[in-house]
Amino acid sequence: MKKLLLAGFLALAVVAVGVTVASARGGHGNGGKHLSGSLDGFQEVPSISTNAEGRIKVKLNGSSIAYKLAYRGFAADNSVRFAHIHLGQEATNGGVAAFLCGGGGKPACPQGSGEVSGTIAAGDVQAIPAQGLAANDIGALIRAIKHGATYANVHTDNFETGEIRGQIGDDDGRHRGKGHDKHDDD
Repeated sequence: MKKLLLAGFLALAVVAVGVTVASARGGHGNGGKHLSGSLDGFQEVPSISTNAEGRIKVKLNGSSIAYKLAYRGFAADNSVRFAHIHLGQEATNGGVAAFLCGGGGKPACPQGSGEVSGTIAAGDVQAIPAQGLAANDIGALIRAIKHGATYANVHTDNFETGEIRGQIGDDDGRHRGKGHDKHDDD
């Protein structure tokens, strides 16, 4: 009887560990997948020399994207206009997929330094026909984020095309391309 009870307990433990690992790796389950990225001017295309920097954190929840964007160091005479998630891999420019602040129904961007958070739902996803992203296709945007093919960008009066930028991924985006293959953890 003890052997049967121990075997049942071990089988249950193996199943529990398997479900936990599958949820963590696939981003499914209640917790979702957490990704982040560091933003600075050197990731802009072309690079920008600025003291501003930031960080984005996202949590993928299957049908929505929770986010927190924090930044600091923008000059007092340099208004932060808006921030977006763009569809594009490292060192390339891509279209605006969703607003983080400053438009698209999101809050105004803090000036100088600050933090914004919110949720991107299907209705927030903008069409980028040239890149195959359809309006409202939250699933496609989530897949792009999981594949490291998105970046956060903060646009200012002084740098309308973006002053700080960072790839959204499992690791700190600025280390990619410097001896670290983004597929090492796949």
